[in-house]
Amino acid sequence: MEREHVDVAVVMVSYNGIVEECLPSLQKAMNASDLNMAFVLVDNASTAFDAHTFAKRHVPEATVLLRNVNDGFGSASNRGASEISADYYFFLNPDTRIDDMKMFDKLHAFMKEHPKVGVTAPRVRYMDGRLQETCRRFPEWYMPVVRRTGIANKPKGQELERRFMMKDIDHDVRRIVDWVQGSAFMIEGKLFKEIGGFDHRYFMYYEDVDLCRSCWEKGRPVYYVPEAEVFHVYSQASASNKGAVKNLLSNKLARSHVTSWLKYTAKWFHRPI
Repeated sequence: MEREHVDVAVVMVSYNGIVEECLPSLQKAMNASDLNMAFVLVDNASTAFDAHTFAKRHVPEATVLLRNVNDGFGSASNRGASEISADYYFFLNPDTRIDDMKMFDKLHAFMKEHPKVGVTAPRVRYMDGRLQETCRRFPEWYMPVVRRTGIANKPKGQELERRFMMKDIDHDVRRIVDWVQGSAFMIEGKLFKEIGGFDHRYFMYYEDVDLCRSCWEKGRPVYYVPEAEVFHVYSQASASNKGAVKNLLSNKLARSHVTSWLKYTAKWFHRPI
């Protein structure tokens, strides 16, 4: 049977929860859009959250996929995207809120106007309205060391952090960037399939950097489009004030972050952009 085809399919991955305002705001934005849209929620084996009931309560037309394993964000996102054919996929975190009711239309129109663009991302703000720097430069191999040790508090470390996080740019201006955080972005459907989706070898972290780098390797640039906006909670679950070694020993996500960094470095070290 031929799969449904839409203009934009929103794909979300959940694990033991979705912030209360996320899906109601998503439903409003989908209703306000002039596009033919669909929503796919992939739940990664939640044990303390009924993803199907919650999703259907707020987005009745949602497709909900309940998995019996949690093998990471990238793998689950690929599974969600495989469920429906779309001109564009929009990957959205479950800790977000959409106030810009034309956000999807703005990004879609930009990509239709600039067909060589592979990925676009909206401006992201914290829930209280502060800017969240989610467009960044590709990380040098040493950046995780800088960010996870006392180097981060030194002048040189702060300089490297500022450059990596693109704190030196005007975030009110539309621009080409190296990569965008996976909390909210749109990618052309054909391109997503061409590059094989997210690299499933990353359990969590670096899958968004890797995806954008794959797009660049295909000659498809990544754009930051601040006319569109999303709000995002964003908590650094892999961070800690315990110190680098203690944090790695006690924090599973910190270990995942380092593991993904090593995989990313090994994959891309000899493949310059």
